[in-house]
Amino acid sequence: MKDRGGGDWLRQGQGRTPDLAWSFATEAPLVAMKWARETGDLLLADAVGGMYLLDRAGKLLNLTRGPSPIRALGFSDTGAGGVALVGDDKLYWFNRQLTFQGCLEHADQVASIALEPFGQYAAVSLADGQLIIYDWYRKRVRSAQTPHPLVALEFVPTAAELVGVAEYGMLCRLKFTGETIHHKQLWSNVGDLAVARGGETVLLACYAHGVQLHDSHGEQIGSFQVGGTACRTSASFSGRKLACATMERHFYFIDSDGPVEWQAILPDDVCRIACDPLGQSVVIGFQSGRVVRLDWKKTE
Repeated sequence: MKDRGGGDWLRQGQGRTPDLAWSFATEAPLVAMKWARETGDLLLADAVGGMYLLDRAGKLLNLTRGPSPIRALGFSDTGAGGVALVGDDKLYWFNRQLTFQGCLEHADQVASIALEPFGQYAAVSLADGQLIIYDWYRKRVRSAQTPHPLVALEFVPTAAELVGVAEYGMLCRLKFTGETIHHKQLWSNVGDLAVARGGETVLLACYAHGVQLHDSHGEQIGSFQVGGTACRTSASFSGRKLACATMERHFYFIDSDGPVEWQAILPDDVCRIACDPLGQSVVIGFQSGRVVRLDWKKTE
């Protein structure tokens, strides 16, 4: 199942070339990927319901074949367990052994999900704009209404808050109670959302507008313009390092001070990317099912 062939695309990149730490292939096209920031474990889901748990070295720890189609994953930073969105409206809970422990079905289509870093609470945004928060025992503990359904949603690691984006360009920040802290109109749709600096910085992959940076008040504080249509982004915990992939299969590893440390043309369309908390590694999950981890050696 492992594939250690790096291919020419690594050697043909420009800048500080990373090492290929490992490569892995799922049995069907990749549909979701989450990285546990504390343990380094990686959770993958494929198009036929396969779920894979890898350790930081790329070793397969657990494998299960559950319900499908899986549309999204939530995974705790501790790697203890998570949630899976299956089909239009079903949310499943599972433990570290990838054993499914329960399911809730919703009356409306689910637009996005998120899991709190310790895995204690799951948030669900429905197509009617309703936001629901459940505890680990699948009990509804909070419910609120947002102006629009949130197509991307993340918990803030250092505060009882959530950050989300809606279609047609809206960025919002919510308290755990559901109360709106702010919502800001954007000038672009958003392909991906990442949170850095404990929630002080929010990164948005805004297609032709590049990667936009927003502060905790929702104000834009900068941007990175890349060659192509930015659709995926991720950042280290400090926000100093960030990664971006475009619809044209270009990849960028960027230092927040400005320079592009490495760029390359990827061999396949990207499903997800994940930057490790220290900014020394990036995992790229290709739609084909191939997943690679790239490591950059420390510089003095």
